[in-house]
Amino acid sequence: MQERITEVLLTKKSRGGIPIALIFPNDYASAVANLGFNATFRALEGYGFSCERFFFSNGEVRSIEGNRNLRDFKIWAFSVSFELDVLNIFEIFSGLRVEALSRDRKGDPFVIFGGALTFFNPNSFWYVADLIFHGEIEGSGSALESLSHFFEEKLSWTEILNKMNEFENVSVPLIGQKNVKLSKIRDLSNSLASSIMLSDQGAFGKTYLIEIERGCIHRCAFCVASKIYNIVRFMPIDEVEKRISYALKYADKVGLIGASVSDYPKLMDLLFWLKGKVKYLSVSSLRVNAITVELLKALVSLGDREITLAPEGGTQRMRDTLKKELTIDDISKAVKNVKSAGLKRVKLYFIYGLSGEKQEDLDGIIDMARMVKDYGIIPYVSLNPLIPKPFTDFENFKMLSSKDLKERERYLKSSLGKYGIKSKFESVRLSRIQWIISTANKELSEILSKNEHKIGFLQSIEKSWGGNLSWRYIDISWKDSIFDELKILKEG
Repeated sequence: MQERITEVLLTKKSRGGIPIALIFPNDYASAVANLGFNATFRALEGYGFSCERFFFSNGEVRSIEGNRNLRDFKIWAFSVSFELDVLNIFEIFSGLRVEALSRDRKGDPFVIFGGALTFFNPNSFWYVADLIFHGEIEGSGSALESLSHFFEEKLSWTEILNKMNEFENVSVPLIGQKNVKLSKIRDLSNSLASSIMLSDQGAFGKTYLIEIERGCIHRCAFCVASKIYNIVRFMPIDEVEKRISYALKYADKVGLIGASVSDYPKLMDLLFWLKGKVKYLSVSSLRVNAITVELLKALVSLGDREITLAPEGGTQRMRDTLKKELTIDDISKAVKNVKSAGLKRVKLYFIYGLSGEKQEDLDGIIDMARMVKDYGIIPYVSLNPLIPKPFTDFENFKMLSSKDLKERERYLKSSLGKYGIKSKFESVRLSRIQWIISTANKELSEILSKNEHKIGFLQSIEKSWGGNLSWRYIDISWKDSIFDELKILKEG
């Protein structure tokens, strides 16, 4: 039996508009916490559509409101943030016995894709899509408004495809590949990336999430986000305070989101303003060499009890390979500051499986975790194999084999365990599938649409897989991006 969903919606639903199913191909908890999904809902509602939200759970696609069937909708819009969710997309089509390929559906339903994967490589669902929107949803106002008008005017499927192909940030796979530009916004006052869905059933509970920065001033070699967002932008502090003030009518927990929240220029001013206003504050990430005792004590005073450090590499050689720009002194100083601030637990993030990695590099991970423990702080170690992503320094790198990665995993897990240090590893099997999907060619989307055993098929090709830069039709550069500044759709 489906669990009853209770939530607060911080925006008014549009009355009328073109009915559209907005689908998050993962569970409800993840949908609530995904700011891309939140932003897409607001954008569609603001440009002539009336959304019904759907999520995917236990092999079934379900309406958030609980009273509509997906097949009742003639327009489906997928918000895709994660590679493995692509497999759920195919499950949705097969489960409802709807043709996955656009050429077979002929617009019934009309299927649109947006989300993080469209920034760097949507090839894994290329032939499924009627339209693919590339880039930040706030920069797609003109295209969305035109699309709603085309549906309102009841243009034919082919007429809509031809007209939408004129937009530089929209791919129309049936017409063919063209060079596309990412849509972006300059001013985060116009951002839609803050929670409009609040629910105790969300991944972070009933927490109001707000993206206070977009992009990253650092250029870590493995990070696709720093490449696709390209230029860092910060939301003005008065806009952050205004949005949080409104949200606090409905929630007393706030999460500040950004690639490196500690880079926010007025972070300490914001934390001072938040005192006495929130019950609990969390931050998504802090740069190791930006952690001060003052900052940590401010976070502790706002309820944060656990800090996350991401050295990524266990030795200086590996950190240099990853372009982390961190020394062991930076890391040691951060740990001392954590101790001085009175925090008892630290999460440590590492990447293993890099090119040229040696035994000493694995031992460096263990030594760093031990160092944290020696300071009297409980370390929780999270380890991910390197997944080469498009547009990063590793896009031509062939991911290490399952055998090699599992050998490293066993050694690290056993060694950390000897010192009583808990560790969590990203699945090697699923990580390699992520790699294939993130570096997919267009043919893969057609093969997956016809293959009943998708994970088995992907595992069968992983040994011979290698990226071929087939995503280079996407221009991620800032100077060539499309700016379509969107007037913020106000909450309430």
